[in-house]
Amino acid sequence: ASKMTSKTSLQQLLAAAALCYSVNAFSASRAAPTTHHRPPQTRLFQGVSGRTASFPIISPEELEADMLININSNSASKTISSQREEHAITTTTNEATTEELVPSTWSQALHHFFLKDIGPPLVVLTISGFILTRCQLLSTTPFSITELAIFASSILIWWIQEYFFHRVLLHSPFNWIGKSIHGAHHDKEYFHISIDPPALLLGWLFAAHFIIKAMLPQYHLCLSATIGYSLAGLVYEWSHYIVHTKVKPRIIPSTSPSYQQLSILERRIIQPIMKGYAKMRDNHIRHHLIDDRYWYAFSVTEMDDLFGTNPNVKDVKREIRKSRDGFQ
Repeated sequence: ASKMTSKTSLQQLLAAAALCYSVNAFSASRAAPTTHHRPPQTRLFQGVSGRTASFPIISPEELEADMLININSNSASKTISSQREEHAITTTTNEATTEELVPSTWSQALHHFFLKDIGPPLVVLTISGFILTRCQLLSTTPFSITELAIFASSILIWWIQEYFFHRVLLHSPFNWIGKSIHGAHHDKEYFHISIDPPALLLGWLFAAHFIIKAMLPQYHLCLSATIGYSLAGLVYEWSHYIVHTKVKPRIIPSTSPSYQQLSILERRIIQPIMKGYAKMRDNHIRHHLIDDRYWYAFSVTEMDDLFGTNPNVKDVKREIRKSRDGFQ
């Protein structure tokens, strides 16, 4: 009985926190005027409204050179080409300050995501509560192969949902609030802080939990499914945040002499993670800066191969160049 009371109290506390943040976020959204006007099917440097920009280069180093980003040790500023000079003049002091805060190192990125922003820590706390509750039930309902399969399936469901939610709903032909918010995300400069508000993170997590609970009445199975689904969601939130920062993946070629000096941990775990991060980052850069009709996948970039949204980059550039020349 004490275990059930502790579990109920924890869930009530987390639900109350989610409700509090939802009310605050709703009040802020009511107070802030909407200034976003995104043309349909905007492509090519969508943050520069009403202009035709040169084609970006995909490698991170050349991308930064193409965007003419100049970061000093004392301040972070953008050197804007004459093509964007007018746009730079309209940039407010607040936007410049925000740009300075975009992390450029792993330590800065970790500090901002897990310590400075309130949303991800609340998600970590909530997931930890679900894990603790499941551990308390081990004496009566030990782990099983069925539970492991449900845990893995919940992660797979997130990956599939993530792809189609992005492709079908966030880039849908009809207007709705989700598309508008996502359009505002595209309209920003590529490098910016991109973390969903706490109300959305916790609201989505608890909504998923109650849906899963309705589908899996056995509470220990419901907990494992919720844990797997929410962990996949947290990984996505971190990954989407980190690819929009100025943090670069540190990849050491296996043929390099310095590669042999790496520890087993770095070679077997860190380097594969960095390669996956680099692939994810390049895929998302293409989606933002080349053509947002393609490259929707995120956590598993192979989803684009599976569903035919990973075309040859040169072919897409050629198509857009022909469309641009024909328009002119």
